[in-house]
Amino acid sequence: MLLAATAWDKAEVGDEPTYLAAAALQWTHLDLDFNREAPALPKWGFALGLRAVDPSMSATPARRDRAATQVLWSKPPEGMRRNLFGARLATILVTVAAGLCLWRSASRFGAGAALLTHALWCFSPSILANGALATLDGWVTALLCLVILATIRFSEDPQPNRAAVSGLAVGLAAACKVTALAVAPVVLVVGAAALRRCGAARKLAATCAAALTGAGVLALWAVYAFSIGPVTTASGLVWPIAPFPAWWQGLLQQWDVAGAGHRAYLWGEVRSSGWWWFYLAALAVKTTLGAQALALIRVSALAYRPPARDEWRVDAAILAFPVILLAVLSLGRTQTGIRYILPAFPFAMLWAGRAANDASRAFGTAGRALAAAAMVAAAAESLAVHPHYLMFFNRWAGGPTNGPRYLIVGDDWGQDQRRLAEWQAANRIPTIYYAEYSGMPQRWGINYRPASCQPKVGVFALQAVEVHRPRRTDPGCLDWLTVEPPDERIGYSIYIYVVDRERLRRLEDERGTRTPFWRSGPPPASP
Repeated sequence: MLLAATAWDKAEVGDEPTYLAAAALQWTHLDLDFNREAPALPKWGFALGLRAVDPSMSATPARRDRAATQVLWSKPPEGMRRNLFGARLATILVTVAAGLCLWRSASRFGAGAALLTHALWCFSPSILANGALATLDGWVTALLCLVILATIRFSEDPQPNRAAVSGLAVGLAAACKVTALAVAPVVLVVGAAALRRCGAARKLAATCAAALTGAGVLALWAVYAFSIGPVTTASGLVWPIAPFPAWWQGLLQQWDVAGAGHRAYLWGEVRSSGWWWFYLAALAVKTTLGAQALALIRVSALAYRPPARDEWRVDAAILAFPVILLAVLSLGRTQTGIRYILPAFPFAMLWAGRAANDASRAFGTAGRALAAAAMVAAAAESLAVHPHYLMFFNRWAGGPTNGPRYLIVGDDWGQDQRRLAEWQAANRIPTIYYAEYSGMPQRWGINYRPASCQPKVGVFALQAVEVHRPRRTDPGCLDWLTVEPPDERIGYSIYIYVVDRERLRRLEDERGTRTPFWRSGPPPASP
């Protein structure tokens, strides 16, 4: 219900129009090359959801420049909302199924661990945000839950059929986002350890390895309709023939993008080269304090009463992929918010969920009570911002009201434009000055002019990202207005200012103040 309510509430976010257009072209014309940097499996899901709510999707023209208009922006607001919900419903279904897979995996460690792990999944603001969008991040995270379950089952009974299921899961995850490839070596090591533990013969080990690899390749190839073709590298080198060439081409394109960098904002600074501590900071301010407390409880329990050596090995296997992913992304130049590290969440939740056992073993009834209290606090903190999970920031950052001061990358993604249109209509404001971020705001009914860099009377709506990390406006452009805090926030992501003549005079007088609400340009020169 939380996912469905969120999906129904939010307007299209930055990448969704492209994904929906690609999904329609992929479904209607088997066009696997458009938007090839985004793997194909989620787009099959989006297309299926679109087709269920809007049969006219099958008439999408082959022209790529018109596809997004056909499936989204050519519709009236109610049609746009319906189509977005249909595409997002596919993500919701895989997210719910993934939670059950994660619960099943955690049940190996007891009922308490399973309950705690599933609760962490269900009430994670980042899972609720991305699990309600037609984007890739929810899909790859969900498929990795299947990888976890399949790998656990294979390690319990290392047989070729179970190795094939693990390979199938890895292949499907890679068909959602290329970062899933980092889990492949972990699965291989866990599988090899399981085969060694049971004293498997070389023939069985070789058969399992072949089954795992073959199933992974076959799954990826099937998603790409068993296509074959050439692949061209950035240096001009051509592979004459390869299976699923669009996936390979997308992988190479993503590698180039990762090296080029992406403009990001962290702790008051804008960079395109990244920070080594970006994702650590994102985890610090974008996960609930309750979840952080639960992790601390488990660490304390492990320190107070260390478990057997086998338990440490289990933890090492669980945390191997998050460590690899965090290291790779932290060393990269493209850092676009908590969603990039989302695939690590199921593993971290499985690790933290085991606090149910360790806290009880170390601290008895008090430990169980502490773990339960931490989970209740986590759920309450998350639900307090419903349905604005993209803009969730914990109390360390001052909540969603103050969080954008520290981090605003992929949080304000244009998701509250529909709410802004309703607010404008309800307040009978003919025209507003709007600092937009993405999409086509006018299709939701927003009648606007670009926000002015010169002080003037009117009603202003500023996307949070354009205030704290300007992209469409010049740094300092809106500083005359953001001397004062906004009058109102829509979904925490849009700042509303109502400027009459009296306030205009006051704003002009305050432009040189030392402590404005926000300043995106250089500080004023000293007199």
